[in-house]
Amino acid sequence: MSAACAAATGILAGAGSFSPDRSEVLRYLGHRGQELGPELEGRLSAVMARAAAEVRPRWVWRACPVTPGPEGFVVGGTGLVLPGRSMEVLLGDARAVALLAVTCGPGPDAVAARDASRDPVGALVYDACAIDLVEQGADACNDAVDAWAAARGLVPTRRYSPGYGDLPLSVQPALLDALDAGRRLGVTLTESLLMVPMKSVTAVVGIGPA
Repeated sequence: MSAACAAATGILAGAGSFSPDRSEVLRYLGHRGQELGPELEGRLSAVMARAAAEVRPRWVWRACPVTPGPEGFVVGGTGLVLPGRSMEVLLGDARAVALLAVTCGPGPDAVAARDASRDPVGALVYDACAIDLVEQGADACNDAVDAWAAARGLVPTRRYSPGYGDLPLSVQPALLDALDAGRRLGVTLTESLLMVPMKSVTAVVGIGPA
């Protein structure tokens, strides 16, 4: 079986419960290492515990064959083409690509809208927690891709998200369609191609021979 054929799946799903990483939450808040004090420390701990209880990232991913084409890398079985120099570097030796979508769902957006005026500090901390949690979900989804590839003697690249480097946001509609992310995760796009819910991540991972 060729590497391209071996590295193809249907859409696989997962979910996880995580605790916000304090250092990451503080980094997202722009903390520079200054003393928080007992009151702020208590608020931080309380909001982190609340986010851990309420926010549960979910994800879907699939692996597809990929081939170079005149306008970029063509992802087999989908309408997705991945253009740009960054994809040439990432996928140059790949025979397949894993497509990932992760979301924390609408809960964090609702909290931000509800609490922004009545508890702005709590809303900011909760938002930072949700950012960290969606990244932890992306890490867990990426781990599943890595384990799947390793079990088949294949090697994954790092993950790369639309909007970074020269991989444009214009690939988002086809990427989400390829994952049926609207139905499976409730992730949609605004006219400016931003994801809703806001705490959502998409990415691609190259898969190639060892």
